[in-house]
Amino acid sequence: MHIPTSTYRVQLHKDFTLSDLENIIDYLHDLGVTTIYAAPIVTAVPGSMHGYDVTDPHVINPEIGTLEQLMRISARLKEKNMSWLQDIVPNHMAFHPLNWRLMDVMERHSASPYHRYFDIDWHHPSAHLNGKLQVPFLGKELESCIADGEIKVSFSDAGFTVDYFQTRYPLSLSAYPVLFAAHSQKVKGWQEFLKKAEALRDRELWHRHKMDFVKAISNDEAAHFAVLELLETVNSDPQKLQRLLESQHYTLTFWKHTENMIGYRRFFTVNELICLRMEDDAVFEEYHKVLGQLYEKEIVQGFRIDHIDGLKDPSGYIRRLRKRFGEDCYIIAEKILEAKENMPAHWPLEGTSGYEFLSHVSQLITNRKGAKQLATFYRELVPSLPAYHELVLANKRLILEQYMAGEWENLVRFFMVAGLFDNCQFERIRAALGLLMVSLPVYRIYPEQLPLKGNDVVVMNEAFHKALANGKTYRAELEYLQRIFTQPLDDAALSDRALDFLKRLMQFTGPLTAKGVEDTTFYVYNALISHDEVGDAPSTLGISVTNFHAKMAERQRATPFSLNATATHDTKRGEDARLRLNVLCEFPDQWQQLVLQWLDMNRPFHHRTTKGNLTPSKNDEYYIYQAIIGGFPEDLEVTQEWLERLQAYQVKVVREAKVYSDWGEPDEEYEAACGAFIRNILSPGSAFLTSLIPFMKKVNRRANRLALVQALVRITAPGIPDTYQGCELWDLSFVDPDNRRPVDYTRRKQYLDALISKEQEGSDALFGFLKDHSAEGLEKFFVIWKSLNFRKHHPIVFENGTYIPLQATAKETTMIAYARHHEGRWVVVAAPLGAEEPAYGDDDLILPEHAPSSWRNVFTGETMQAEGRLRLSECFRHFPVALFTS
Repeated sequence: MHIPTSTYRVQLHKDFTLSDLENIIDYLHDLGVTTIYAAPIVTAVPGSMHGYDVTDPHVINPEIGTLEQLMRISARLKEKNMSWLQDIVPNHMAFHPLNWRLMDVMERHSASPYHRYFDIDWHHPSAHLNGKLQVPFLGKELESCIADGEIKVSFSDAGFTVDYFQTRYPLSLSAYPVLFAAHSQKVKGWQEFLKKAEALRDRELWHRHKMDFVKAISNDEAAHFAVLELLETVNSDPQKLQRLLESQHYTLTFWKHTENMIGYRRFFTVNELICLRMEDDAVFEEYHKVLGQLYEKEIVQGFRIDHIDGLKDPSGYIRRLRKRFGEDCYIIAEKILEAKENMPAHWPLEGTSGYEFLSHVSQLITNRKGAKQLATFYRELVPSLPAYHELVLANKRLILEQYMAGEWENLVRFFMVAGLFDNCQFERIRAALGLLMVSLPVYRIYPEQLPLKGNDVVVMNEAFHKALANGKTYRAELEYLQRIFTQPLDDAALSDRALDFLKRLMQFTGPLTAKGVEDTTFYVYNALISHDEVGDAPSTLGISVTNFHAKMAERQRATPFSLNATATHDTKRGEDARLRLNVLCEFPDQWQQLVLQWLDMNRPFHHRTTKGNLTPSKNDEYYIYQAIIGGFPEDLEVTQEWLERLQAYQVKVVREAKVYSDWGEPDEEYEAACGAFIRNILSPGSAFLTSLIPFMKKVNRRANRLALVQALVRITAPGIPDTYQGCELWDLSFVDPDNRRPVDYTRRKQYLDALISKEQEGSDALFGFLKDHSAEGLEKFFVIWKSLNFRKHHPIVFENGTYIPLQATAKETTMIAYARHHEGRWVVVAAPLGAEEPAYGDDDLILPEHAPSSWRNVFTGETMQAEGRLRLSECFRHFPVALFTS
């Protein structure tokens, strides 16, 4: 198996193409990267900046390049002993006219070979959706759209289409008789066309047949005129147009209807992403056809599975994927693990994409005592805010009731159709299932048999206990559900149906948790927003070094090939912005005093909206101050560009919080008032800026040193280090799309060349250069460069080496120190934690028994002799962190 030594994540899109990637291969190789870790590369919606809205999984996205370019890059990578890790999206595709598989379903219904490809509920009880696909992209009700002339039927080289502004959907074959009813003699051949069309299952044959019909009309002047005349008649008569649209295999609806009624499974609450029936073997094989070819041709050496929690049968999918690509393929999955949760041990995967590692490191670099003080201060600022666990429960309910009520209804109906109701009343079992879903303590479980066994039954019993505590009136229904999931049933067929339902249920608890926690609570509970992060949670603020060591030892035992990520395309803020906020815990008294001053001095910039809301609220204002600390420009200069980024970020924050605004019905007055507040407090010469700048200098000095710790631990701790694009230098970005801005690789190449040159000149020149440019992130860059290259040349000790926690004799200094040992190779990592620069005196780092006595510092080139101990003052004499090799 080709295990990456390190990965580098790139977001490929129209503004960063395969050509751009090709131009930085030498740079990445010199940096020490061994594996390109690419966002989806297959065809996506035009202009997509992320690639997860796939329209065709069989074609390389023409906006990023060609298969030939990819093959050329692959050849260059092999020359440099580098590889390619590919992100794949098995859960969903784009609901878009360029998704021709979906358009074929809309046009031909059951005659399409893709009729069962998408997760569509063809048996929805609603008269509008039964046997039809819901197309929820209208800006208002269908009748209003028709009356306002926003929808029309047209004819072009693409055939007959239903046009909504610039969006074109194919006219369903079922609508042809309605369309031609009054003009059947003027357009000859349409009956024969339709009769043959209904018998053509193969899409290519169908498409050729359709194009022949379209050309026949276009080439016949009389027929073409008759068609245009017919369309004019239909489009000018709302009743005729309404009848025509009602005769189709799909129904156009107002987009908000999906909040209460939906006829297909979507990604989270995004209407524009329709999910797949990946549990179907035929769908699996068709979808992975080209990905398989890329692997077989050795263009791709590994895969990252996006949103595995959305699949009905993740275990089965992984087994099929492993069978398809073989035992030598490196495969990881995107999986968010709760604090006490582990990835299923029986999954044949190398690990996860690393969110849990981000949490471990961030918690390590958070002073627990200071964090506790800040949490108390936050409670005093916003005393009316519920406790975190109560907010989570309330926001999961909010998402379920206001945004996923349609999915909720469908689940209850599925429960009834499966014959599981046992005389349960619809509304009561609906309420019980709702209580169960919001009470689940993890994103989901992965049931493969009933009754549930092992940890699955423990998790579900915890959920039922919580649900019963919150809904005592539904005890009978909850106990019945608990019984059919956790206890043996006499009826094997009933047990099979219950398992099928539970698998379906789990497809929705993940999105419910993600939307309720990550995309809502994380923008409402603002005690310390560095822990409102993907994979992390503010319910814990800081862990001990001992606890961190235990987590790393377990990581080495269970998933040594998981990625170690501290920034991804999904994180809520940049990895260095997170550290700045964690640093606040080192001097909580000063932070509290400043915040109280700011609350007072900035009161004149508040605004009371017409709804009576004071803008920003105190909770949002506290968030703004933290966002400024985390994202403030490294040169301390407020530019118009940065100000606009911050304001755009704040709009997203208040919409995600769903307290004063949201995406569906934004309160633009509140949002504008928040933007004005930000502009005012950051205006040149403001009292706020005057007090902020000296504090930012203090924060930056300490956070910048901790950035070296974070980088070093990411690269040397158990797991595969992943670097998100551009994070060799400071990463102070806000949430997406801000964290997907263009990366200045010219600047980074220049810095790397300078580092190489300075090192050749000698240590004095090198460390003088690093010190002079520390504010620009050069020390962080240096740690990444040296550590990645060292790891590249000594991979086995990191992949297979034992993880050994180390201790120092220092009582006043908190340190993270450990050894990695494999056969004859020893590596020791040591770095101080905390904000203050420590004074080591005569303190030592205690080495393991049988450790060698001669060591070389990878960063400084110095050699040291040790008899069981390394003197700390010598370890850090020239550089703040140390990486030793025997």
